[in-house]
Amino acid sequence: MKGKLTDLLHTFNGISLDELSRAPLMNRVDEKFAFPIAKLEAFLDEMRPYYDVLNIDGKVIFDYTSQYFDNATYSFFHDHHKAIPNRFKVRIRTYLDSNKSFLEVKEKIKGRTDKNRINIDGFTSDFTDDHRLFLMDRLRKNMDLQPVMVNSYRRITLVNKLVEERLTIDFDIVNGTLDAPNCKKQTLSSVVIAELKQPKLDRTSPFYQLMKRELVRPFRISKFCFGMIDLYDDENRLKANRFKAKKLLIQKLIKNSSHAPRPQTRF
Repeated sequence: MKGKLTDLLHTFNGISLDELSRAPLMNRVDEKFAFPIAKLEAFLDEMRPYYDVLNIDGKVIFDYTSQYFDNATYSFFHDHHKAIPNRFKVRIRTYLDSNKSFLEVKEKIKGRTDKNRINIDGFTSDFTDDHRLFLMDRLRKNMDLQPVMVNSYRRITLVNKLVEERLTIDFDIVNGTLDAPNCKKQTLSSVVIAELKQPKLDRTSPFYQLMKRELVRPFRISKFCFGMIDLYDDENRLKANRFKAKKLLIQKLIKNSSHAPRPQTRF
């Protein structure tokens, strides 16, 4: 799959990291879509006239891994579960191809996403004073955070040729912990999560129109939340009943996808 996708993406116009800054979108609106991985190649082929692809020294598919944090009562997870309009996500994201890591705070504010980040050496369970000050400033309170999960995935990044719009496409999603990097359940392993990022919602986007034609509706889905459910739901640590309909939809997508082997962990 990765080889075929790479060949296809090399037919796109490639852009550099510097050129990617034409659509930084650190403050934005997001629309997410989930579909079977078997459809990815055909969807990409249709998007070629409208989007450029991030290409760094010939590499067009990039490996990411993230370490997520929460407190002892899983406040971040439960805020997502209750769909609280103003909520947070804290993670360390590592770009495996460049070996760069950032401590990130994503704040959802009435439908908009505001992301801030600072450099960090890599995954950790003990923040430095500078990192604690950053977290205090962004979260606006002191929280006793601890690592709760890690995940890894592959990402393709497309940028609209004409307007400020970025499309990220994540697949081969694996979740677990540092001690057990490939947990028993892998709900998202055969699913693609595409995220359309715009200054404000524009349904005339070529990708949005493609999803509409293919009857793929916008779908609020979080790799963090689904990973947490895979890890902890059997232990009754989480209240996740409101995600039941989303879990059923993912199961339906998996049934409709090709039965690819489970991806191997990369963190």
